[in-house]
Amino acid sequence: MAYLDKVSKKRGPTKQAPTRTLSGPGEALFFGSVVSMPAQLSVLCLLPSALAMLWLVLRARWFWNHNPELQFGWVVLVLWGYLLWEAWGQRPAPRFRWTWKGVLLTSFGLGMLFFAQLYQAAFGMTTEGMGALGVGAMSFIAGNFDYTFGWDGLRRFAFAFAFFCLALPVPETIYYPLVNGLQSKVAALNVELLNLLGVPAERLGNAIRLPGCVVGIDEACSGIRSLQSTIMATLFIGHLTLGKKSLQAALFGLGLALAMGGNLLRSLFLSYAAHARGPKAIETFHDAAGWSILAFTAAGVAAAAWWLGRWEKALPHPPPEVPTPAPS
Repeated sequence: MAYLDKVSKKRGPTKQAPTRTLSGPGEALFFGSVVSMPAQLSVLCLLPSALAMLWLVLRARWFWNHNPELQFGWVVLVLWGYLLWEAWGQRPAPRFRWTWKGVLLTSFGLGMLFFAQLYQAAFGMTTEGMGALGVGAMSFIAGNFDYTFGWDGLRRFAFAFAFFCLALPVPETIYYPLVNGLQSKVAALNVELLNLLGVPAERLGNAIRLPGCVVGIDEACSGIRSLQSTIMATLFIGHLTLGKKSLQAALFGLGLALAMGGNLLRSLFLSYAAHARGPKAIETFHDAAGWSILAFTAAGVAAAAWWLGRWEKALPHPPPEVPTPAPS
Protein backbone atom coordinates (compact mmCIF):
# COMPACT_ATOMS: atom_id res chain seq x y z
CA MET A 1 0.00 0.00 0.00
CA ALA A 2 2.87 2.39 0.83
CA TYR A 3 4.33 1.75 -2.65
CA LEU A 4 0.96 2.49 -4.32
CA ASP A 5 0.62 5.73 -2.35
CA LYS A 6 4.05 6.87 -3.57
CA VAL A 7 3.20 6.06 -7.19
CA SER A 8 -0.10 7.91 -7.01
CA LYS A 9 1.60 10.98 -5.56
CA LYS A 10 4.16 11.00 -8.39
CA ARG A 11 1.45 10.72 -11.08
CA GLY A 12 -0.63 13.45 -9.53
CA PRO A 13 -4.39 13.57 -9.34
CA THR A 14 -6.34 11.62 -12.00
CA LYS A 15 -7.79 13.87 -14.75
CA GLN A 16 -11.47 13.40 -15.44
CA ALA A 17 -13.00 13.81 -18.90
CA PRO A 18 -14.85 17.13 -19.27
CA THR A 19 -18.58 16.79 -18.90
CA ARG A 20 -21.27 18.88 -20.54
CA THR A 21 -24.24 19.64 -18.39
CA LEU A 22 -27.63 20.39 -19.88
CA SER A 23 -28.38 24.07 -19.57
CA GLY A 24 -32.12 23.71 -19.64
CA PRO A 25 -35.14 21.63 -20.61
CA GLY A 26 -34.70 22.61 -24.25
CA GLU A 27 -31.56 20.44 -24.69
CA ALA A 28 -31.02 16.71 -24.91
CA LEU A 29 -27.96 14.44 -24.94
CA PHE A 30 -27.47 12.31 -28.09
CA PHE A 31 -24.32 10.17 -28.49
CA GLY A 32 -22.33 12.43 -26.16
CA SER A 33 -23.29 15.72 -27.85
CA VAL A 34 -25.85 18.26 -26.79
CA VAL A 35 -28.50 19.02 -29.41
CA SER A 36 -31.04 21.81 -29.14
CA MET A 37 -34.51 20.36 -28.92
CA PRO A 38 -36.21 23.34 -30.69
CA ALA A 39 -33.97 22.77 -33.73
CA GLN A 40 -34.96 19.11 -33.84
CA LEU A 41 -38.60 19.97 -33.34
CA SER A 42 -38.37 22.45 -36.23
CA VAL A 43 -37.10 19.75 -38.58
CA LEU A 44 -39.77 17.35 -37.34
CA CYS A 45 -42.55 19.90 -37.83
CA LEU A 46 -41.35 20.64 -41.37
CA LEU A 47 -41.49 17.01 -42.51
CA PRO A 48 -44.93 17.60 -44.14
CA SER A 49 -43.32 20.36 -46.24
CA ALA A 50 -40.51 18.00 -47.25
CA LEU A 51 -43.04 15.40 -48.36
CA ALA A 52 -45.01 18.01 -50.31
CA MET A 53 -41.82 19.18 -52.11
CA LEU A 54 -40.83 15.59 -52.88
CA TRP A 55 -44.27 14.96 -54.35
CA LEU A 56 -44.01 18.14 -56.44
CA VAL A 57 -40.52 17.32 -57.75
CA LEU A 58 -41.48 13.76 -58.67
CA ARG A 59 -44.40 15.06 -60.72
CA ALA A 60 -42.49 17.94 -62.29
CA ARG A 61 -39.53 15.81 -63.41
CA TRP A 62 -41.65 14.29 -66.19
CA PHE A 63 -41.91 17.74 -67.79
CA TRP A 64 -38.20 18.41 -67.18
CA ASN A 65 -37.26 15.20 -68.99
CA HIS A 66 -39.73 15.39 -71.89
CA ASN A 67 -40.15 19.12 -72.63
CA PRO A 68 -37.07 20.90 -74.05
CA GLU A 69 -38.47 24.23 -72.85
CA LEU A 70 -38.35 23.00 -69.24
CA GLN A 71 -35.04 21.15 -69.09
CA PHE A 72 -33.63 24.03 -67.05
CA GLY A 73 -35.86 22.79 -64.21
CA TRP A 74 -33.00 20.60 -62.95
CA VAL A 75 -30.81 23.71 -62.69
CA VAL A 76 -33.56 25.52 -60.79
CA LEU A 77 -33.80 22.58 -58.37
CA VAL A 78 -30.06 22.82 -57.55
CA LEU A 79 -30.21 26.60 -57.11
CA TRP A 80 -33.33 26.24 -54.95
CA GLY A 81 -31.41 23.88 -52.67
CA TYR A 82 -28.72 26.53 -52.19
CA LEU A 83 -31.29 29.25 -51.48
CA LEU A 84 -33.03 27.01 -48.96
CA TRP A 85 -29.74 26.25 -47.22
CA GLU A 86 -28.92 29.97 -47.07
CA ALA A 87 -32.34 30.85 -45.64
CA TRP A 88 -32.11 28.03 -43.09
CA GLY A 89 -28.95 29.58 -41.65
CA GLN A 90 -30.88 32.81 -41.03
CA ARG A 91 -34.10 31.27 -39.73
CA PRO A 92 -35.78 32.88 -36.72
CA ALA A 93 -36.52 31.09 -33.48
CA PRO A 94 -39.33 28.52 -33.81
CA ARG A 95 -42.75 29.41 -32.42
CA PHE A 96 -44.92 26.31 -32.95
CA ARG A 97 -48.16 28.25 -32.91
CA TRP A 98 -51.13 28.31 -35.23
CA THR A 99 -52.44 31.61 -36.58
CA TRP A 100 -55.46 32.29 -38.72
CA LYS A 101 -53.15 32.91 -41.69
CA GLY A 102 -51.42 29.58 -41.23
CA VAL A 103 -54.72 27.73 -40.88
CA LEU A 104 -56.08 29.43 -44.00
CA LEU A 105 -52.97 28.64 -46.06
CA THR A 106 -52.85 25.03 -44.92
CA SER A 107 -56.55 24.44 -45.53
CA PHE A 108 -56.41 26.05 -48.97
CA GLY A 109 -53.30 24.02 -49.86
CA LEU A 110 -54.90 20.72 -48.85
CA GLY A 111 -57.99 21.58 -50.88
CA MET A 112 -55.91 22.42 -53.96
CA LEU A 113 -53.87 19.23 -53.61
CA PHE A 114 -57.09 17.20 -53.49
CA PHE A 115 -58.43 19.04 -56.54
CA ALA A 116 -55.13 18.53 -58.43
CA GLN A 117 -55.27 14.80 -57.80
CA LEU A 118 -58.86 14.59 -59.05
CA TYR A 119 -57.95 16.66 -62.13
CA GLN A 120 -54.94 14.50 -63.00
CA ALA A 121 -56.94 11.31 -62.44
CA ALA A 122 -59.53 12.56 -64.94
CA PHE A 123 -57.33 14.22 -67.58
CA GLY A 124 -53.85 12.76 -67.01
CA MET A 125 -50.58 14.68 -66.73
CA THR A 126 -51.33 18.21 -67.98
CA THR A 127 -49.81 21.60 -67.38
CA GLU A 128 -53.04 22.83 -65.80
CA GLY A 129 -53.06 19.93 -63.33
CA MET A 130 -49.38 20.55 -62.57
CA GLY A 131 -50.14 24.21 -61.94
CA ALA A 132 -52.89 23.30 -59.48
CA LEU A 133 -50.52 20.89 -57.76
CA GLY A 134 -47.89 23.62 -57.49
CA VAL A 135 -50.33 26.14 -55.99
CA GLY A 136 -51.58 23.56 -53.50
CA ALA A 137 -48.11 22.41 -52.46
CA MET A 138 -46.77 25.94 -52.02
CA SER A 139 -49.82 27.04 -50.01
CA PHE A 140 -49.52 24.00 -47.75
CA ILE A 141 -45.78 24.61 -47.28
CA ALA A 142 -46.44 28.27 -46.45
CA GLY A 143 -48.92 27.26 -43.75
CA ASN A 144 -46.44 24.74 -42.34
CA PHE A 145 -43.65 27.34 -42.15
CA ASP A 146 -46.03 29.88 -40.62
CA TYR A 147 -46.83 27.40 -37.83
CA THR A 148 -43.16 26.56 -37.24
CA PHE A 149 -41.46 29.97 -37.52
CA GLY A 150 -44.28 32.50 -37.69
CA TRP A 151 -44.83 35.16 -40.33
CA ASP A 152 -41.22 36.38 -40.13
CA GLY A 153 -39.97 32.88 -40.86
CA LEU A 154 -42.35 32.53 -43.77
CA ARG A 155 -41.00 35.74 -45.26
CA ARG A 156 -37.45 34.49 -44.78
CA PHE A 157 -38.10 31.35 -46.86
CA ALA A 158 -40.57 32.90 -49.33
CA PHE A 159 -38.04 33.76 -52.04
CA ALA A 160 -36.55 30.25 -52.13
CA PHE A 161 -39.92 28.58 -52.69
CA ALA A 162 -41.11 31.26 -55.11
CA PHE A 163 -37.88 30.73 -57.08
CA PHE A 164 -38.65 27.02 -57.40
CA CYS A 165 -41.95 27.86 -59.12
CA LEU A 166 -39.91 28.92 -62.18
CA ALA A 167 -39.28 25.23 -62.83
CA LEU A 168 -43.00 24.40 -63.04
CA PRO A 169 -44.69 24.38 -66.46
CA VAL A 170 -46.88 27.34 -67.32
CA PRO A 171 -50.48 26.23 -68.05
CA GLU A 172 -51.05 25.91 -71.78
CA THR A 173 -53.97 28.35 -71.62
CA ILE A 174 -51.38 31.00 -70.70
CA TYR A 175 -48.25 29.63 -72.38
CA TYR A 176 -49.41 29.42 -76.00
CA PRO A 177 -51.01 32.89 -76.17
CA LEU A 178 -47.79 34.26 -74.65
CA VAL A 179 -45.58 32.48 -77.21
CA ASN A 180 -47.85 33.50 -80.10
CA GLY A 181 -47.70 37.10 -78.92
CA LEU A 182 -43.90 36.99 -78.80
CA GLN A 183 -43.72 35.43 -82.26
CA SER A 184 -46.04 38.07 -83.68
CA LYS A 185 -44.03 40.95 -82.20
CA VAL A 186 -40.71 39.48 -83.36
CA ALA A 187 -42.04 38.98 -86.89
CA ALA A 188 -43.37 42.55 -87.08
CA LEU A 189 -40.10 44.07 -85.85
CA ASN A 190 -38.06 41.91 -88.19
CA VAL A 191 -40.10 43.04 -91.19
CA GLU A 192 -39.56 46.69 -90.28
CA LEU A 193 -35.81 46.23 -89.77
CA LEU A 194 -35.37 44.21 -92.96
CA ASN A 195 -37.14 46.90 -94.95
CA LEU A 196 -34.84 49.51 -93.43
CA LEU A 197 -31.87 47.38 -94.54
CA GLY A 198 -33.22 47.32 -98.10
CA VAL A 199 -34.55 43.75 -98.00
CA PRO A 200 -38.13 43.49 -99.26
CA ALA A 201 -40.03 41.60 -96.55
CA GLU A 202 -43.67 41.03 -95.74
CA ARG A 203 -45.24 39.65 -92.60
CA LEU A 204 -47.46 36.60 -92.93
CA GLY A 205 -48.83 35.95 -89.45
CA ASN A 206 -45.85 34.59 -87.48
CA ALA A 207 -43.71 34.19 -90.61
CA ILE A 208 -41.71 36.52 -92.84
CA ARG A 209 -41.97 36.36 -96.63
CA LEU A 210 -38.72 37.16 -98.39
CA PRO A 211 -38.13 37.29 -102.17
CA GLY A 212 -36.67 33.78 -102.24
CA CYS A 213 -38.24 32.01 -99.27
CA VAL A 214 -40.50 32.21 -96.22
CA VAL A 215 -38.88 32.24 -92.77
CA GLY A 216 -40.98 31.04 -89.86
CA ILE A 217 -40.39 32.54 -86.45
CA ASP A 218 -40.30 29.01 -85.06
CA GLU A 219 -37.05 28.58 -86.96
CA ALA A 220 -35.83 32.07 -86.15
CA CYS A 221 -36.79 31.48 -82.50
CA SER A 222 -39.58 33.05 -80.46
CA GLY A 223 -37.31 33.85 -77.51
CA ILE A 224 -39.23 32.02 -74.80
CA ARG A 225 -36.21 29.94 -73.75
CA SER A 226 -33.94 32.95 -73.41
CA LEU A 227 -36.61 34.73 -71.40
CA GLN A 228 -36.99 31.79 -69.01
CA SER A 229 -33.26 31.38 -68.47
CA THR A 230 -32.76 35.14 -68.06
CA ILE A 231 -35.54 35.40 -65.48
CA MET A 232 -33.94 32.57 -63.52
CA ALA A 233 -30.46 34.11 -63.70
CA THR A 234 -31.45 37.69 -62.83
CA LEU A 235 -33.58 36.65 -59.86
CA PHE A 236 -30.86 34.40 -58.44
CA ILE A 237 -27.96 36.80 -59.01
CA GLY A 238 -29.94 39.80 -57.80
CA HIS A 239 -30.93 38.03 -54.59
CA LEU A 240 -27.33 37.08 -53.82
CA THR A 241 -25.47 40.24 -54.84
CA LEU A 242 -27.90 43.13 -54.36
CA GLY A 243 -29.55 44.24 -51.15
CA LYS A 244 -32.02 46.85 -52.37
CA LYS A 245 -35.24 45.65 -53.93
CA SER A 246 -35.17 48.52 -56.41
CA LEU A 247 -31.77 47.43 -57.75
CA GLN A 248 -32.95 43.82 -57.95
CA ALA A 249 -35.92 45.00 -60.00
CA ALA A 250 -33.59 47.06 -62.20
CA LEU A 251 -31.41 44.00 -62.86
CA PHE A 252 -34.53 41.99 -63.69
CA GLY A 253 -35.68 44.63 -66.19
CA LEU A 254 -32.25 44.90 -67.79
CA GLY A 255 -32.08 41.13 -68.13
CA LEU A 256 -35.45 41.00 -69.88
CA ALA A 257 -34.37 43.78 -72.24
CA LEU A 258 -31.13 41.94 -73.06
CA ALA A 259 -32.97 38.67 -73.68
CA MET A 260 -35.58 40.22 -75.98
CA GLY A 261 -33.02 42.38 -77.77
CA GLY A 262 -30.66 39.46 -78.28
CA ASN A 263 -33.43 37.27 -79.63
CA LEU A 264 -34.47 40.02 -82.03
CA LEU A 265 -30.89 40.28 -83.31
CA ARG A 266 -30.74 36.51 -83.72
CA SER A 267 -33.94 36.29 -85.74
CA LEU A 268 -32.90 39.30 -87.84
CA PHE A 269 -29.53 37.71 -88.62
CA LEU A 270 -31.11 34.40 -89.60
CA SER A 271 -33.70 36.13 -91.80
CA TYR A 272 -31.02 38.18 -93.53
CA ALA A 273 -28.87 35.08 -94.00
CA ALA A 274 -31.83 33.25 -95.55
CA HIS A 275 -32.31 36.15 -97.96
CA ALA A 276 -28.62 36.33 -98.90
CA ARG A 277 -27.73 32.60 -99.02
CA GLY A 278 -31.02 30.77 -99.24
CA PRO A 279 -33.11 28.81 -96.74
CA LYS A 280 -30.30 26.34 -95.96
CA ALA A 281 -28.38 29.16 -94.29
CA ILE A 282 -30.81 28.95 -91.35
CA GLU A 283 -29.69 25.39 -90.57
CA THR A 284 -26.06 26.41 -90.99
CA PHE A 285 -26.10 29.37 -88.61
CA HIS A 286 -28.99 28.45 -86.29
CA ASP A 287 -27.01 26.87 -83.45
CA ALA A 288 -24.08 29.26 -83.70
CA ALA A 289 -26.41 32.25 -83.54
CA GLY A 290 -28.20 30.75 -80.55
CA TRP A 291 -25.01 30.19 -78.55
CA SER A 292 -23.74 33.65 -79.48
CA ILE A 293 -26.89 35.34 -78.20
CA LEU A 294 -26.78 33.20 -75.04
CA ALA A 295 -23.22 34.37 -74.38
CA PHE A 296 -24.24 37.96 -75.14
CA THR A 297 -27.15 37.82 -72.67
CA ALA A 298 -25.11 36.11 -69.94
CA ALA A 299 -22.28 38.65 -70.28
CA GLY A 300 -24.77 41.51 -70.24
CA VAL A 301 -26.49 40.24 -67.08
CA ALA A 302 -23.14 39.71 -65.35
CA ALA A 303 -21.95 43.21 -66.30
CA ALA A 304 -25.25 44.77 -65.16
CA ALA A 305 -25.08 42.94 -61.82
CA TRP A 306 -21.46 44.09 -61.30
CA TRP A 307 -22.30 47.70 -62.14
CA LEU A 308 -25.39 47.78 -59.92
CA GLY A 309 -23.40 46.19 -57.09
CA ARG A 310 -20.73 48.90 -57.30
CA TRP A 311 -23.43 51.56 -57.42
CA GLU A 312 -25.09 50.12 -54.32
CA LYS A 313 -21.79 50.18 -52.41
CA ALA A 314 -21.23 53.80 -53.44
CA LEU A 315 -24.63 54.90 -52.14
CA PRO A 316 -24.55 56.70 -48.77
CA HIS A 317 -25.67 54.43 -45.98
CA PRO A 318 -27.40 55.84 -42.90
CA PRO A 319 -25.32 55.59 -39.73
CA PRO A 320 -26.34 52.87 -37.30
CA GLU A 321 -28.72 53.94 -34.60
CA VAL A 322 -27.13 54.38 -31.19
CA PRO A 323 -29.37 53.09 -28.42
CA THR A 324 -30.43 55.74 -25.93
CA PRO A 325 -29.18 54.88 -22.43
CA ALA A 326 -31.89 54.22 -19.92
CA PRO A 327 -32.29 56.90 -17.26
CA SER A 328 -30.66 55.99 -13.97
